[in-house]
Amino acid sequence: MTIPFDLALQELIFLGFLVFISAAVQGVLGFGFAVIASPIIVQINPSLIPQLLSLLGLPLALRVFFREKSKVNWQPVKFLIIGRIVGGPVGLYFLTTLDPKPLSISVGLIVLSAGLGSFFGWNVKRNPKNSFIAGTLSGIFGMIAAIGGPPVAILYRGTKGDEFRPSLNAVFTLGIMITLSLLFFNGNLNIDHITLFLYLVLPVLLGIRFSTSIFAFVSDKLIADMVTYFSIVSGVIVVYRSLF
Repeated sequence: MTIPFDLALQELIFLGFLVFISAAVQGVLGFGFAVIASPIIVQINPSLIPQLLSLLGLPLALRVFFREKSKVNWQPVKFLIIGRIVGGPVGLYFLTTLDPKPLSISVGLIVLSAGLGSFFGWNVKRNPKNSFIAGTLSGIFGMIAAIGGPPVAILYRGTKGDEFRPSLNAVFTLGIMITLSLLFFNGNLNIDHITLFLYLVLPVLLGIRFSTSIFAFVSDKLIADMVTYFSIVSGVIVVYRSLF
């Protein structure tokens, strides 16, 4: 068996386990797939980010969205989506023209600051302006570091889980499509990414399936807490991996 990107078989098995766990977490909480997987995958092969996670994240986001789509309040979501449409090209421009190290550090510091603010009781009001800003940041961060979830998750912090999960994943679905389209037309998405996606999509689907059997037992408080902690941890990791 030929594995793309010169990955060893044990690395492929590890990646399968990693994306299974990450998909199960996102299926339960509504986000977390890239927050968990991206910092580890980038250590294995940086050329897998954001392409592989975007490919794997699309069926995951679609499934979580359709599972609870009747609970989505489309009023704030439409401004998030507009922001995501704006943020994707901006993120691609930054990615291709600016020095990646200070760029990633800036992303990490913003995510970390938002997580700390949430930890100390800062709540962001969901209005058109804030929704647009969160969507734009999500698009930029998703393109640069493959971690676009925290800006949207912080905006929705404190929302009931059955609205939180499908709302975030509605945004993720369109956002990932934009990211993949931009990567493709810019020549940064190739056949090796597609092949590795085909190897790893089954563990993602199994992770979604596993999450469906347990997500109803997760409290809204746990989701709110995880938004805060994931944002802090992902911010620290992005900064750390950029510095060292």
